[in-house]
Amino acid sequence: MTSTATASFTVDQWEPQATDEFAGTEFARVAITKTFTGAVEGTSKVELLSATNAASRAYVAFERLEVSVDGRKGSFVLHHTADDSGLALKILTGSGAGELTGISGTANIEIEGEEHRFTLAYTL
Repeated sequence: MTSTATASFTVDQWEPQATDEFAGTEFARVAITKTFTGAVEGTSKVELLSATNAASRAYVAFERLEVSVDGRKGSFVLHHTADDSGLALKILTGSGAGELTGISGTANIEIEGEEHRFTLAYTL
């Protein structure tokens, strides 16, 4: 059975690590930290790689969450892929630990102004 957990989050750190440019495409690496409150409670660290040019942009990231989900404490890795066609967030198979061992599922992020909302659809 799939469960849904929602939370708000803040971006506590956005720190560019490196940038490069090749044939009109800019590459960037960014370290990010977040804090979650709600049915997902805790923190995360993100390693993000992006590529941007005049025609498109894309990123891939791995986010290590140390959180409780609906009261279960543990951790897991969320794999981000995004481009101009959309965003996909998937729990990396086998990455769950603690009371989140065996977790699988997907997530969604919605941003409205300064508010960031996180929705996790998961099975345990």
